[in-house]
Amino acid sequence: MIILGTEELKQAESILKQSFPESIKVWRRFKKVYGCIFNINRGKPHNLEVIADQWPDFAVIICKPKVQGTKDREGDFNIYSIYSKSKDTLKQFLNRPGVINKDAFTLLAGVDIRHLDAVQEFADQHGVPWKVQVVMNVLLLQNERQLQFKESNAGLRFAPLSPAHAHLVNSTWKYGGDLNSYNSVLNYITHNPSLCVIDEGGTEPVSWLLVYQHAALGLLYTLPQHRQKGYAKFLVSMMAKNLLEQGHPVYCFVEEENDFSNKLFTSLGFQNTPDYKAVWFELNKRQ
Repeated sequence: MIILGTEELKQAESILKQSFPESIKVWRRFKKVYGCIFNINRGKPHNLEVIADQWPDFAVIICKPKVQGTKDREGDFNIYSIYSKSKDTLKQFLNRPGVINKDAFTLLAGVDIRHLDAVQEFADQHGVPWKVQVVMNVLLLQNERQLQFKESNAGLRFAPLSPAHAHLVNSTWKYGGDLNSYNSVLNYITHNPSLCVIDEGGTEPVSWLLVYQHAALGLLYTLPQHRQKGYAKFLVSMMAKNLLEQGHPVYCFVEEENDFSNKLFTSLGFQNTPDYKAVWFELNKRQ
């Protein structure tokens, strides 16, 4: 097991980026790991340790918590972001000492669905209870000419979210609602790009979009009474434009059964590879 230092992390970002955009299918496989490394290399605060099976000819890279049990969603769920070239190398790496605590609840995030057998076999081999939490489509912006901008923004104000908005965002987040998720939302707002719509005469956001610590777009939400006004499309388009100008990757994860969000992102030039899915996989039962 190799722990990547500052120079190795820069090399890893460069190596991973070399397959984009020529090989979109390959790029989708390491998007979550690439996003984590991208933000680490730009000085974003983090509690991550990046490990590889070997260097520089790696077959597996994992971003995992450096300190477990931190009071945020990443620490609470002990999230491991995974890139693997094959299921055999992934299974071998998971079995190495120090890679994973078999007794702790762990959420393996972004597992290539074609390598799902490897983590299932690893769990069964060690008698570890497991569950597939969710299967995601990975949508990557491919045609920025399809981004849509509102012709009239009269009476609307667009601005980054502030820390004071974290409670509102957390209360509407599917995976939110507790103190740990609030701390994650606060971290996203404080350290990553965000954008919201504030209605005429109002002070609170009515629609918003954030960026996770792994650089994916997320937490897109519009209050029910303000829907069907094009806010979501505008926020995604504006955020994508800003991120592209700063050299950021522009992608998102959408649950495969979420037809509305899949259609929304596809209409804006994001593309999904039907034969590739990312799986969130739980090891052990969460206490």
